[in-house]
Amino acid sequence: MPPRIAVSTPIETAGRPGGLGRLDRKLPAADQIYRVIRDAIISGQFRPREAMSENRICGMFAVSRSPVRIALTRLAEDGLIDIFPQRGSFVAPIKLQQVREGHFARVALELAVLREAADHWSKSCADVATEAIRRQKRFARDGDAWRFHTADEQFHRSFAVCAGLEGVWTTIQGVKTHLDRVRHLANPVKGHMDKVIAEHEAIIAQLDDGRPDDAVAAMRHHLDSLHATIERLRPLHKDYFVEE
Repeated sequence: MPPRIAVSTPIETAGRPGGLGRLDRKLPAADQIYRVIRDAIISGQFRPREAMSENRICGMFAVSRSPVRIALTRLAEDGLIDIFPQRGSFVAPIKLQQVREGHFARVALELAVLREAADHWSKSCADVATEAIRRQKRFARDGDAWRFHTADEQFHRSFAVCAGLEGVWTTIQGVKTHLDRVRHLANPVKGHMDKVIAEHEAIIAQLDDGRPDDAVAAMRHHLDSLHATIERLRPLHKDYFVEE
């Protein structure tokens, strides 16, 4: 049997960075469609098991089938779309095995980056990270989960910048794709954003005090809270998660 199609209201825009259908005709259409749909899936605007037909996406972007097929293939390779021959394409559920594997890789990379950042820690590094926390506090007060997420990304990226390892941050972004779906589900939950902010502040406090081992421990605690977050979310979103 084909997967159940999630019922949802029509989505006119994907993510907050831009709306569907607003393609730059000077750039490859497939790349733009891929990025917009990817952001919409990760942010939860396209829900697990929601149908993603070629016709639907062609209509969203006013394009032919060719770039849409390329984008869907890339999304399937990312594990964000499930394609069933003669049945259609559907947003993949959050596959917990992929989340665990991504988490394992992210922890290894981010802790290594943080140790390197600690060796280069300076007032300018602290200022960038602290500014990201300040923005998070503002967006948390406003209940703006999307911008809170972008500030969260700024915070974690700041350590790679401080360490001179921005290329590693690009790798981290790739391995945490499925984790980010969980993070977007969690951010609107009452108290979650405040908890994230407190954990971020604890990491900076240890770095400012010249205690790199404690900073790494605080970062590990922060990243490992993902497991408890999933357990809180599963009863709220029973159809979103699968074990595979």
